[in-house]
Amino acid sequence: MNKKSGKKVLMLCTGGTIGMLPIDRGDPSSPLHPATWEEIQEYCPALTELSFDVDTKEMDLIDSSDMHPDYWVEIATEINTYYNEYDGFLVLHGTDTMAYTATALSFLLDNLSKPVIVTGSQIPLAKARTDASQNLVTALMIAASDGVPVVPEVCVLFNNLLIRGNRSRKVSSYGFNGFISPNFKPLGEVGEYIKIDTKLIRKPTGDGLVIYGTLNRNVLLIDIFPGVVPALLKNAFAIEGLKGVILRTYGAGNVPNDEDLLEEIRKAVAKDITVVTISQCQEGMVELGLYESSMGLVKNGVISGTDMTPEAALVKMMFLLGLELDNETVKSLMQTNLRGEQSLNVFNFIYDNSKTENNTKRLDSKQVPAGLKKEKIHKAIIRFDGLVSVNGKNKEELRKLAIFMGFPNANKDTSTDIPQCLGIIEKPASNMGFILDCTDEVSRLINPALPVQISIVSLNEADVKWKGIVFSIYTDVE
Repeated sequence: MNKKSGKKVLMLCTGGTIGMLPIDRGDPSSPLHPATWEEIQEYCPALTELSFDVDTKEMDLIDSSDMHPDYWVEIATEINTYYNEYDGFLVLHGTDTMAYTATALSFLLDNLSKPVIVTGSQIPLAKARTDASQNLVTALMIAASDGVPVVPEVCVLFNNLLIRGNRSRKVSSYGFNGFISPNFKPLGEVGEYIKIDTKLIRKPTGDGLVIYGTLNRNVLLIDIFPGVVPALLKNAFAIEGLKGVILRTYGAGNVPNDEDLLEEIRKAVAKDITVVTISQCQEGMVELGLYESSMGLVKNGVISGTDMTPEAALVKMMFLLGLELDNETVKSLMQTNLRGEQSLNVFNFIYDNSKTENNTKRLDSKQVPAGLKKEKIHKAIIRFDGLVSVNGKNKEELRKLAIFMGFPNANKDTSTDIPQCLGIIEKPASNMGFILDCTDEVSRLINPALPVQISIVSLNEADVKWKGIVFSIYTDVE
């Protein structure tokens, strides 16, 4: 046996295929029972060669289909209780809800400085072709930081991939490559060597572990599909106590242009139900307003879930609602990276001009959110909705508009040389929706200490009106 390094890992057993063995060793078809560490070592001799100690703790052993938020809190509590005694933690888990559990632990355990690895298997340990042995040994080595860099995150280890927990998705009910990490590279790959991409690992703050203990279950996940009946959403939004809804929409966040459908969403948002949209696509992200078919969501108060997985979006909403924050804070944080669960932060400044009878060239000021960091700006987009001429003249009146951040100098309000000019729109059309990329200008002009105000000037002095503007700023995450 290898000389022990003095490191220790605590293995928490919650059930699942990987932690079960036949009662009768001579009869592989006999009923399964929770295995002791000694029994597991018998079936997996490689464990006796580990250079660190492993202690086990049996929790309530359940089929992972029965996993629930209260159990997530129990697992987090156990890790917190023994946090100072061990170098890392391993959670044995069934595969069906493993991504949900890993995601939940990533939110419940803040400021991690030690690995928390979740693993399972498709085939029981006692079977000849099992994947349990490899997953178990590798997960333990990463949890102990044995020969590999410390990974102070909640991760899923499955087959040859180490995946950030809140980026993981189960994609096969039988394949050894059962989990993937859409929209984000795996943190590590396993072959002859365990290779960790240290550039991707979140850095510990050094502030000490913080554990949260409340999750709000009053949430729903709803798919939009062709022919969806608005009454279905109406009934869902009417559920007593409902606090949040994740809408899985098409592509970049598109929905049918159905006024009744959008009206039900508007009513839900008006009742302080947080509605977030994520994409049904495995890859890519929601970009509200990119297409006309998503403007209805923007105008009715739906916010972007960027590229979060369904598991991450749903559990993150449970977590934020459990903190009993006000609705606006929940909306803001749903669009802000907290644990590496999304690739970009989104800050939306929504200006609604649809109920204004008079023309206006300057829209109300919007305060910059505290988390918006100027130096992190990735891109900035202004989306107009329903721009029209109201002076009775022809479409050519709309041929050129200047967009400013703040109100331009009164003596030069048609000059595009003003430093605050975000860009020029040249497109003769009425009822026009358009997108202006103003990334470079916003990166230069934005000031987190000052509010944002948008001004629109027609360079040929046409009278114009618009229904609304969405000014979206995307920032890189830490």
